[in-house]
Amino acid sequence: MPADSSELAPAREAERRRTSATAPVAGPAPRRLSQPPAELPHGEVTVTVTGRRHTMQRPSNYSPLQWEVATRLVTGTPLSQLAGTAKGTAVHQAVQAIQARLGVLTLRATVFRLYQDVLPVPGPYAALDLDPVTRMVWEALRWDILDADLVPGLAAHLRLPDGMCLSSDTVTGALDRLTEMFRTTRHGLIRFGFAHGVLTPGQSTLPPVLGTPAAAPPGAGAWDPSPAHRRALALRASGRDVASCARADATTPHAITGRLSHCRKLAGVRTQRALIHRALCDEVLLRPAVRGPADGAARSREEQLVWQHLPLDVPDAALPAAICALTGLNLTTVHGCLRGLRIRYRDDCAAIYAGWAHAVLDNSVHAAPAGTAHTDSPRTTGGTTRDLTGPTEGGTR
Repeated sequence: MPADSSELAPAREAERRRTSATAPVAGPAPRRLSQPPAELPHGEVTVTVTGRRHTMQRPSNYSPLQWEVATRLVTGTPLSQLAGTAKGTAVHQAVQAIQARLGVLTLRATVFRLYQDVLPVPGPYAALDLDPVTRMVWEALRWDILDADLVPGLAAHLRLPDGMCLSSDTVTGALDRLTEMFRTTRHGLIRFGFAHGVLTPGQSTLPPVLGTPAAAPPGAGAWDPSPAHRRALALRASGRDVASCARADATTPHAITGRLSHCRKLAGVRTQRALIHRALCDEVLLRPAVRGPADGAARSREEQLVWQHLPLDVPDAALPAAICALTGLNLTTVHGCLRGLRIRYRDDCAAIYAGWAHAVLDNSVHAAPAGTAHTDSPRTTGGTTRDLTGPTEGGTR
């Protein structure tokens, strides 16, 4: 996947990021802050970094709460601990603002980008004697892969020097060893990775091309939902139902439903099927690499026609009849093809993502239902006009 130049640009040198460095603190470094960083006059804050303490001026584009949240996250403080107060909603909003500013979606990538661009890099400490698996997994923690897909994503991509793949159990074991060794969270391991030279500011949070749906970084795409909305889109495109999306993002089904509803308004569509297709067309979701014919077998002409019309922006109950009207296929054939796709991919949103992966769908396929005039106002992004037609809240498929 081509990396964005801003993501790959080297971070500012450590000396320019360090301000008012003091002598190293004797003894082992604190593993996490037990109290919020102390506020000093004029927005300054004392930041504890592995082996050193720094007094830093709060950046002007960070509110006091955002700065407090940022300096707590890098210590490995769980988000639930930060948000478990009366100001929990404000904390979540602060995290969303920080992630949008840094162009990332996960806490791990947030901590990495904070050290790249804002906070002094911890260390250096002595290099650790790590086995190849542990080092690879630790290095890959910086990738901006949704937490729910992290272990299978790393297992699918990482290879030993002899080319052997890692199992999910191996990846999980390496992560458990590291979190136990440093008594911290997975996002807290980013700080220790910098301290011991496993991670460096010149690395990127952009993951390699993986086989699971992924959202584009904040700021990318024809419409710009928040990091939380982008995560909901990627989770829904994987075929997870709303309850599973909520568990994967440590939130509530009501929150996921609200995020998807907001995204439908941004995209100008009414159903989740049309939403996932539009998100891929407009590159709010990253387009999958084309893998060739589905399941290695030639698709029938009828199945291909039905698949191409799966994004139609009509309620689920009206979808078979709409496909019949556009393709000339009889209702029995359409029902049979839809049933086959739903058995294979478990969910219509996952079938649409797979359609892109197998070159059945692309941005030439429109989600406008039969007989719908293209009357919506086109959206313009970067000089390109995109037609976002598609009018009703259909089913959840």
